[in-house]
Amino acid sequence: MPASEIPLAERIQSSFRTLSATASELNLVSDELGKCVADLDTAFKKLNLGISVWVHIYSGDDDRDMSFWSQDLGYAKIGGKWGIALRTVAGDYQNPDEASVEEWLFNESPRHLRLSAIGKIPELLEKLSKEAAETAEKIKGKLAEAQEVAAAVKVASEVPKRVSIPRVHLKPAEEQKK
Repeated sequence: MPASEIPLAERIQSSFRTLSATASELNLVSDELGKCVADLDTAFKKLNLGISVWVHIYSGDDDRDMSFWSQDLGYAKIGGKWGIALRTVAGDYQNPDEASVEEWLFNESPRHLRLSAIGKIPELLEKLSKEAAETAEKIKGKLAEAQEVAAAVKVASEVPKRVSIPRVHLKPAEEQKK
C-alpha cells in the first residue's frame, strides 16, 4: 500500500517508533565517542600544557559580502576548564573583531560538529606538540631576563627596613614671611 494511503496516525506512530529506536542507538554511539575523547582529555590534563591551539575542520568565505566562517577543533580553556573543544566562528573581514564565536568542550558541543571533528584529532595533536615546543623555546629565551629581575627584587627586599631619612627643618610661618 502506498504511504499516502496509510492513515496519518499509523504513519506517525510508525515513524516515531523508528525514530525512538534510532535515537537510542545514536545516544549509545555518541556516549562511546564521548568516552574516547574524555580519555584524551585526561591524558592532556596530566601534561598540564596551558596552551590553546585550534585547527580548522571546515572554513570558507564569500568575496561578495566579505564574510568568513569556520568550524574548529581545539584544545582550550572553555568555561574555566581545559579540554578538547569545538567552536564556530562567523564574521566579516571589514570588522573581524566583531566575529561571532561559540565555543564548547567537545562532549557539550552539537553532535554534527563532534562527528566532523574526529578525523582532525591527529592534526590537533601535531599542532599542540609543535606549539608546546615553540612555547618552551620562547620561555627559555626570556628566562635569563626573568631571573635577573627576580634577583634584583630579592636583593632590594633584603635592604634593612630602617632607613634614616634626613629631617628638613621648617621655619615657623612668621619667619618665612619676613
